[in-house]
Amino acid sequence: MPVLVRVEDRTRVGPRNRVVLQHPQTRVDREVYRSEGHIPYDVSVSPDGRYLAFIEVVSQTGAGKQRLTVIEPSGEIASILGESSLYAARGIREYLWCCGPDTLAIITGGLADEGGMGESTTLPYGLSLIDVRTGVATPVEGLRFPVQIHWAAFDSSLYIKDSPHAARGAPRPLVWPVYRLHLPTRVLSRTTHHGVYVSPYGTYYFDTGVYEASRRFQLYRTADDQDVTARLTVARHHLGPEGGWMPGAHHVLVFVEKAAPGPPKPPGLQGRLVDEGRRPRVDPDRWNLAVDAETGRIIERFQGDIAVGWKTNAPALPVERRSGVELFRPRLR
Repeated sequence: MPVLVRVEDRTRVGPRNRVVLQHPQTRVDREVYRSEGHIPYDVSVSPDGRYLAFIEVVSQTGAGKQRLTVIEPSGEIASILGESSLYAARGIREYLWCCGPDTLAIITGGLADEGGMGESTTLPYGLSLIDVRTGVATPVEGLRFPVQIHWAAFDSSLYIKDSPHAARGAPRPLVWPVYRLHLPTRVLSRTTHHGVYVSPYGTYYFDTGVYEASRRFQLYRTADDQDVTARLTVARHHLGPEGGWMPGAHHVLVFVEKAAPGPPKPPGLQGRLVDEGRRPRVDPDRWNLAVDAETGRIIERFQGDIAVGWKTNAPALPVERRSGVELFRPRLR
């Protein structure tokens, strides 16, 4: 039975402090965890559905505390990892399930713009593989400081975008090296790729940029690293990292359909500001595009909210519609 889970409150009208599980047949939500603080980001599900993991801010007084909490679907805590102050010199910056049902890849580094304050995590600096059953951390050597990671099950490898060596006076733009860590052999090798987000069968990959360029989208062919973004028959303003690769499909991309950008408003005519913090997140009437990376064609346009925070271990995309949440699979031609 697949796991279908989210963090509340997705409607932005209450505290975001609960993890709820939805029964796939009755569609009834069941609270499995309530935080004493809040859960700022989405939950992630292990490949076999045995564990749920999420960043939890457990205190905002003084220096504040955050940690990575791992629970079972019953709500029982399996592990608490990487606790640190909110602005420590070293804390968890990114994580994902990889390398087996009990393993997390975790990046730790500075959480403040400069320096840092408060208690740092005891997890190693940089990238580590963590066994959630024992808490044992195995550092990945040979990297400067990773900024993006992606697990590719088809070749049992972790793809890693590392920080460039920025020598004084070096030409711009900087090249962000991409590495492949082959887990069965533990061999780390540099690739010629420009990004880490490899398709389920490895034929293509995309890059979303880093930091100030993190909203861009470029599609590449893996065999020769050729940029093939232009083959996508999708207006450029639709392209973005919100959807990514469609689960359970070879090389199908999913994008949120967006309105075309309008001309900038002249000064004085902006109107009243909308309270974005209180606007409901769920939009079941929005449209999405499933796009074949091989041909560039749109193979399906479907309605529902894919960005509301539902996560599953099933090879399908959770979509919230007016009738409820469905596990969507495109009609492949």
